[in-house]
Amino acid sequence: MSGTPHSRQLLEKGWSFRQANSEEPFRPVLQFPTVTHLDLMHHGLIPDPRKNLNARDVQWVGEREWIYKTTFDVIEVTGSKDVRQVLVFEGLDTHCRVSLNGELLLKTDNMYLEWRVDATDKIRTGPNELELHFESTFLVGKQLEKDQGFINKFWNGDSSRMNTRKVPCHYGWDWGPTLLTAGPWKPVYLETFAARISDLGIDVEITDNLESAFVTVIVDVEGEIKSGIDCVVELFDPSGQSVARGTTQAGKPHRFSVSKPSLWYPLGYGDQPLYTVKATLGNNLDTVSKRTGLRLSELVQRPIPKQKGLSFFFRVNNIPIYSQGTDWIPPDVFLPRMTKQRYRDWLSLAAKGNQNMIRVWGGGIYEDNAFYDICDELGLLVWQDYMLGCGAYPWHDYLLKSIKAEAEYNTLRLRHHPCIVLWCGNNEDYMFAEIHKLEYDMNDDNSENWIKSNFPGRYYYEVTLKEVVERLSPRVPYHLSSPFGGSYSNDPTVGDIHSWQVWMADQPRYPYQDYEKLTGRFVSEFGMKSLPGMRTINSLITNEAERYPQSETMDSWYMAPEDQRTLSMYLVDNLRHGNDLASYSFATQVIQSESTDYSLRAFRRLWRGPGREECAGCLIWQLNDCFPAASWSLIDSELRPKLAYFITRRNYAPLLVGATRRVKETRSNEFTHVDIKRQTHVELWASNLGLASVDGDLEVTFVKVADGEHVHRSTKPVTLAPNRSTELDTAQFPTVHQDSPSSLVVHVRLLERGSGRVLARYTEFPQPLRHNNFSDANVVLRPLGDGLSWAVGVNGGVAKAVELSVASDDNVFADAVSFDNNCLDLIPGDEQVVTIEVKAGVKLPPGGVVLEERHYGQ
Repeated sequence: MSGTPHSRQLLEKGWSFRQANSEEPFRPVLQFPTVTHLDLMHHGLIPDPRKNLNARDVQWVGEREWIYKTTFDVIEVTGSKDVRQVLVFEGLDTHCRVSLNGELLLKTDNMYLEWRVDATDKIRTGPNELELHFESTFLVGKQLEKDQGFINKFWNGDSSRMNTRKVPCHYGWDWGPTLLTAGPWKPVYLETFAARISDLGIDVEITDNLESAFVTVIVDVEGEIKSGIDCVVELFDPSGQSVARGTTQAGKPHRFSVSKPSLWYPLGYGDQPLYTVKATLGNNLDTVSKRTGLRLSELVQRPIPKQKGLSFFFRVNNIPIYSQGTDWIPPDVFLPRMTKQRYRDWLSLAAKGNQNMIRVWGGGIYEDNAFYDICDELGLLVWQDYMLGCGAYPWHDYLLKSIKAEAEYNTLRLRHHPCIVLWCGNNEDYMFAEIHKLEYDMNDDNSENWIKSNFPGRYYYEVTLKEVVERLSPRVPYHLSSPFGGSYSNDPTVGDIHSWQVWMADQPRYPYQDYEKLTGRFVSEFGMKSLPGMRTINSLITNEAERYPQSETMDSWYMAPEDQRTLSMYLVDNLRHGNDLASYSFATQVIQSESTDYSLRAFRRLWRGPGREECAGCLIWQLNDCFPAASWSLIDSELRPKLAYFITRRNYAPLLVGATRRVKETRSNEFTHVDIKRQTHVELWASNLGLASVDGDLEVTFVKVADGEHVHRSTKPVTLAPNRSTELDTAQFPTVHQDSPSSLVVHVRLLERGSGRVLARYTEFPQPLRHNNFSDANVVLRPLGDGLSWAVGVNGGVAKAVELSVASDDNVFADAVSFDNNCLDLIPGDEQVVTIEVKAGVKLPPGGVVLEERHYGQ
């Protein structure tokens, strides 16, 4: 059938803005899409909120109304009754009145929705004026909250955020500022069509033996002439070769069979081949293509012999996966600044850090398509939250309809991505209900009772979102909340847990050395805060008088109550450190790296093999930052990795070797506090996430902290079973040092059988670190001749947390250099090679790259 082909006119030029109800002139926008703060900064009307104390000075922006407008030309308005012209707004932040040529077309109230409005009868030939009037969502939310007659219960931000469908963390969070944006944050365009493909649904079924795949395609069509139109659907293999083709009609499924498919695997377990499905409507009325991966994915929850509860692990293409990764927050406070390249930079750092899973957290956004495309390409599994979190959402019809609409839209938009392996209803809302003793009875299955309680949001999670997933994405499991488990939400034996007994001020704030006692079947949040490095601090605090740890500006970088006290407590408990800002910042990163090390090793050790999946994954809170802050991020807001990033990279490597110090006490009688014999030993273990056994030699060396003397060394052959941890041995401390075990470190290496190549290494230190003096360690950097590699060694003692950096004041150049390893622990006689990579096109300075180092205790 012939007709007017689907076309899209991008409306990105000629936009201007001003504050509503003001005499200010309209000014051109910086870019499009955009938000208020970007345009105000562009014209010098507000300072950059990232710098100094400027965030305080721009709070007024979120309580004003703003107008954006543009004029676009339409060459000819078609007279055909079958042709429609639709204005499309992919994202409006948030409460907006849309007018065309002075006539109100649309009112919006959800930032997460694409809004479409038929303007066929409103478009003129020639110029058309489009105006977007944004209200203050903060003030709208406050009025809605007032009208409901009670104040919402919540964590983080403002109580009124619970009444709006705006990014929750825009109201402020415990890692980010309050910056309430408004504006057209996603593209706007005019579509013209007689019929268009409104959705290209792709369902992938894999047989249990992985020998065959069935790809079912359903094409949904919108338009006046949609009935009776043929649609050609075609499947292309990862090389771009067409492998199957068929004809169907709107709403009717067409099934492709693929023999011996190229399967998609998570990072570390195989390749990520991507097939393409293409649909062509009628005589080229519209064409849509989507990439997808063919994979079998399951969430396995089954009894674990001799253990309480159930497992909680993902199995992809019949391979049990130990999930290791991070939680993801919105990557910029001003979302239109994000580009595909910046997404790739962030996610590539995750992949290079051996991460295989990212959790898109429920207080942020459903991410841009580019995010999921890149995760597909890199093999990063995605745990996708719906955008609800940290509170008791009220019950209103407008919220129910809005939440359902956003869930349907975003589930349809994202469901074809092979990276998505879990949909999750919210972040911490059941935990919130339990802690605040809301009217929540997990055994009450009467939804009418839920609505009448002070925890009515349960209906959204257990009815609305669950139904959306089961209808639109039935092959991907749905998890009610994170955390959610058995007898209570944070049950360590069922589901996932958030392990915040380390750090959080409303928790015991246990020593991070106790992480082995704080595990669960899947640990989806945990972490330790730190400051960014000095390059970031110096570039964003321009007043040198404010560059000290207790300054007012530094105080503003702590986004949660008790942060300074909590961080100081962990510092004083564990480290000797200086109090100048450089020393303090470095010390906080050492603490974060140490805490990360203790947690990751404890969790991974419990991945013990089939039927013993006592812990099946861990996601560090958090990968990224959107703003300079003392935060849990592994990478700061300027894309600079912290020390903990490198600790994570080593602990997420396929091969890991570990040593855990234990002390056995024998008392001469039951009452004595004096006659106690203590014997110290280490438990030796390793983890192999590969799918084949590894034969190697385990080398254990006891080394004096003070001077680096090797006291004792032993080697034994070991075999590491595939895809599990293995308990290898115990080693007693040398007899002469049983009275002073804290004077020794235990240095463990896994060596390749025959070649002696180091496959993994670990240095176990006596705790707390502050009890030992590391000042005699002399770190030596030895260039290896290629200008890109150095052998890093030590003499005179043992070195802790050796940080290498580029010796340059040029931040652009320094940021162009990345390290394959950092935050090194060194003993004499075991040099470690570090290699750098310089971004393509960056010119090296005369003499090449020069490195400098600092380490703990120097």
